[in-house]
Amino acid sequence: MEMAMEVEQVGRPRAGAKRSKTEASIKDAARRVFARDGFVNAKIGDIAEEAGKAIGSFYQYFKNKEELLLALAEEFRIALRDNIHPPCGIDEDPFENLREMLLSFWQVYREHGAVAVAVFQASMVNDSFASIWREIRAEGIRVSSTRIRLAQRLGYCTGVDPEIAGSSLCSMIEFTCYNWVVANGDLEMLGRDVSDEVLTDTLTKMVVGAIHWQERPST
Repeated sequence: MEMAMEVEQVGRPRAGAKRSKTEASIKDAARRVFARDGFVNAKIGDIAEEAGKAIGSFYQYFKNKEELLLALAEEFRIALRDNIHPPCGIDEDPFENLREMLLSFWQVYREHGAVAVAVFQASMVNDSFASIWREIRAEGIRVSSTRIRLAQRLGYCTGVDPEIAGSSLCSMIEFTCYNWVVANGDLEMLGRDVSDEVLTDTLTKMVVGAIHWQERPST
């Protein structure tokens, strides 16, 4: 709870001030620098330079790069919350809205992927970021396990633990999107410029193949 309050406070504009173009440019620059250099190697001077601002401008909004990452992580969490939802009801076919959910996740990840990677890197050495990462993972597992439970109502995924299977699916989806977004990743290595539609269709087929499974009738 204490950590959630800290993140919420950092993610808001300071009292009596509006979000400025300078703050927005610093955040955008940080995403690019994190994507290029990684969070650990990123320097405040590089972020300011990328934003086209004096380094003093950075400190008007953030006391260090960790506070900046907290604000960016909160924006990532809110984007996930606002764009990705479980199926609306128990009678909804879990496979019908799966593609829409994966498209939403891909679009959010494409925009915030560098932040997601930075939070994961920071979580290895910082308890506050570890807490944020666990919250993001827990929400992803909750959404995935809900779909798996609905699939089980239709006779699929029999004998599968929804939470454990949801954890596995989240890992597959996250790492796949990471490899599509990261610099020098799979798409760049393969020399491919692939549309969102093709990427989403492919990811949907992979996920459906993983959970659209039924045991053979006993003989």
